[in-house]
Amino acid sequence: MPITLVTGGASSGKSKFALSLLKKDSKAMFVATGVEMDDEMKERIKYHKSERPENWETIEEPVDLVSLFENYDDKIDTPIIIDCLTFWVSNLMFYNGFTKEKIANEAKKLSSILSQLKTRVVVVTNELGMGIVPAGEESRVFRKVAGEVNQIFAEKSECVYFVVSGVPLKIKPSVF
Repeated sequence: MPITLVTGGASSGKSKFALSLLKKDSKAMFVATGVEMDDEMKERIKYHKSERPENWETIEEPVDLVSLFENYDDKIDTPIIIDCLTFWVSNLMFYNGFTKEKIANEAKKLSSILSQLKTRVVVVTNELGMGIVPAGEESRVFRKVAGEVNQIFAEKSECVYFVVSGVPLKIKPSVF
């Protein structure tokens, strides 16, 4: 089944929209990549958990998404949401020391694996390239790597939505 990519700015309503795409499903697998690093993140994760149906399975996997899905039984038809690629990239860069090349390779492997599953897959990510250019090199490199990962997933996705102020705009396939 094809991948649906949901992108947009921070707090734009991406996660809520992604959940709405699968709201009719009695079960789903929610793969969370965020890590409780501080009180704000703990509250954010708690809020996001409260928005999910209780009967959905939650898997917290901040780093090894490739291994998680390499061994996934492709006969299972439970829909999957991955939220979000941006945290995944951050975790790979800052906690695991992956180079941008290794991250790109992981993204290519993951998007290929997901696109071959026999279930619906919704992937959430942040669009970081619409703001000011960050002052620090580390932030600029992160923004570039995250943008390249988004491009890899957008290419593999059959459908891409851009969410602005809670309003989804379908940008792939083209509306023109």
